[in-house]
Amino acid sequence: MSDNSKRSNRKGKGLATETNPLLLSSNLNLVKEQHRNVNPYLSTNNQSPNSSYRKVHERYRKGLKFFQKGEISAKYELERKVKADEEARQQEEDERKRIKEEEEQEILKVKVANGELPDFSTGENKYLKDLTNIPTVEWWDKPYLDDRLEIFDKYRVPCREGDNTDEEEEEDEDFDENMKPSIRYVLHPIPIKVDEVVPVSKVYLTKTEIKKARRNRRKIEREELETKIKLGVLPKPAPKVKLANMMSVYENNQNITDPTSWEKTVRNQVEERKRKHEDMNLQRHEEAMKLKKSKMQEVSNVDNTKGNNFCKVYWFKSMSNPKIRFKINTNGKQLDLKGFCIRIGNEGPGLIVSSGDEKSIKFFDKLITRRIKWDESYKDKIQDKEITIEGNNAIKLWEGNMNNDKFRRFFMKVCENADQFKKTLEEFDCEYLYSMFYNH
Repeated sequence: MSDNSKRSNRKGKGLATETNPLLLSSNLNLVKEQHRNVNPYLSTNNQSPNSSYRKVHERYRKGLKFFQKGEISAKYELERKVKADEEARQQEEDERKRIKEEEEQEILKVKVANGELPDFSTGENKYLKDLTNIPTVEWWDKPYLDDRLEIFDKYRVPCREGDNTDEEEEEDEDFDENMKPSIRYVLHPIPIKVDEVVPVSKVYLTKTEIKKARRNRRKIEREELETKIKLGVLPKPAPKVKLANMMSVYENNQNITDPTSWEKTVRNQVEERKRKHEDMNLQRHEEAMKLKKSKMQEVSNVDNTKGNNFCKVYWFKSMSNPKIRFKINTNGKQLDLKGFCIRIGNEGPGLIVSSGDEKSIKFFDKLITRRIKWDESYKDKIQDKEITIEGNNAIKLWEGNMNNDKFRRFFMKVCENADQFKKTLEEFDCEYLYSMFYNH
């Protein structure tokens, strides 16, 4: 019995599929030659329906489909129009609801004013009861009343002789008119309104998180712009031509036949881009300065009579160190302080008067009392030698609130003598500080 007959007699082993005759051949060159120069994309209908190239053949038989010019743009334009109409209808519906709610609120206000409804703002709804549930007589009065709701005779107090009943009746009538209780609700004290909105603390990101968020945001914006350009919603931007790539960006005859004029055109484009870039930077700078100026104006317009103007006065022995002068002058201007720093001579004593908001004054106070090393030696660049100022220090003389001041900005001044020093204080109505300076 042959091998093929043995294999055919076996049942229940493997699939009932005949082996491909190519696999029965041990000649690999024969298999390779049979599949040479075969293109799967040019398959014919003679192949069996189980061919691996059937899907490719079906795709090419149906043909390729392309969008017509402007088809995508028209589709998106229609979607935008439908969305705009939907938003307009929604706005009209919201406006009608708002007008209806306002009318209902006006009707409720009138009813509350007339006493027909409780006032929810004062909490009357918490104490108002249904009139149908109010009994005719309270339980504590029932033992003293009969069926006709009249007081029993035994509980009546007879009038004594000599009593002026007319005056009592008049008083009772006045009492009934002026002290008539309300049967609708009992007036309770207005409850204190508590702010139920709990302020949410801000979440501050680290430098790395800020950079990552900015990078992701810019990536999304860039992808949206690229998608709109691909769909034809936005025009394609002009290529950025430079002298380095001027010969390869555009493939035309101008850069070959007349390279001089083409170079001039490219240089003009470069200058135009540079001009737009500078104009954009200038515009951003102007907007930032305008915002900063408006904030400074708001700070300067704060009423100083409400205790928002804090002032501190310091005495110092010497300010010959240029580093100290630079720190005081720079911080005074950056913190938007008002006041001055004046001294007698270049190495003489002086006063520092600082005025501003609480936060700025607190920062400036730490600068004067902690950060600055007053007794630190420095190098004189003119004489080229090391100068030591041992024992130099600064002391706080006074602090408090100032209702009014004449300070416009923070400045530094060197006075020639004590008379000029005192005259400078008098210009700002601070002559009383001279006695503190002199007695120190």
